[in-house]
Parts: sequence; C-alpha cells; structure tokens
Amino acid sequence: MKFSSVHLLATLALLGLPGCGMFDPHPNYHAADRMAVVPPEFLHSRYGPLNAWLDTPVRVQIYDVPLSKITQEPCLRGINYRVKQVPSENPNIFIDKLALTRRQLLWSLSQDYQLHMSLAFDSAQGPACIEIRSRAARNDARARGDR
Repeated sequence: MKFSSVHLLATLALLGLPGCGMFDPHPNYHAADRMAVVPPEFLHSRYGPLNAWLDTPVRVQIYDVPLSKITQEPCLRGINYRVKQVPSENPNIFIDKLALTRRQLLWSLSQDYQLHMSLAFDSAQGPACIEIRSRAARNDARARGDR
C-alpha cells in the first residue's frame, strides 16, 4: 500500500490534532469571586461602558492602604470618585484576591466600612463619578443633631 506525501501529512495531522487541545472543551473563565454576591441595584446603570468597567475582573492587591486613599489603587482607577461625607475612621485596608470585579470590590468596601456609593451624572454621555458617603458619619451627625 503506497502512501503519498499528502496522505502521510493528513494521517499525521489527524493523529496529532486530538493531543493539541484544539478539540478540548473551552474552559469556563469564572475569574471573579462567586462568593462576593452583589445586589443588582448596586451602582446600576444603563451606560454600557461603565457596566463593562465595573464587571471586569481585576487582580486586587491592596496592602496597608488607608481607606481615604483606596480609590487611588490601580484596580479602581478609570473613573472619578467624589467623597461627599468623609468616614469618621480611616482604617488601613488589606485585600488580596486573584480576581474580583470592580463592582464586587466596591460593594465589599461599602459593606465593610459603611459607605454609601452612588453614580453621579453630569450629562447624557455617562457618569461623571461615583459619589461616596459615609453612613457611619451620617449617623453620627444625626445623633448630634447636625444636618
């Protein structure tokens, strides 16, 4: 039985392809932390680029960073922040996660440090910033009778 070079190449290709991984099922890239559940209304927007930015998994390495400077970390850059009510405490933050969406990270920070975050819009082109208010500072001010 004679084999031409075309037959030989075809045979080698068929024998080699299954081992190359080309036909393997595609992996499910679930990089974000499944345990970090975020309510659907948190930083809800119909602005597609913002949602894409918020829902992109990022590597989070925050070591010994004061809460007041957390928005300057590389994983949270890309949007402006406006602090409307400064938290009364300024603890140092330590977070090391292989992948977390920015929305999950902001939700976690808001829950852990009693922050209220909302989107502020300046125009129809999209959000101007994320406004941050301290719930603890607001509650303290209400207890003192301040407005």
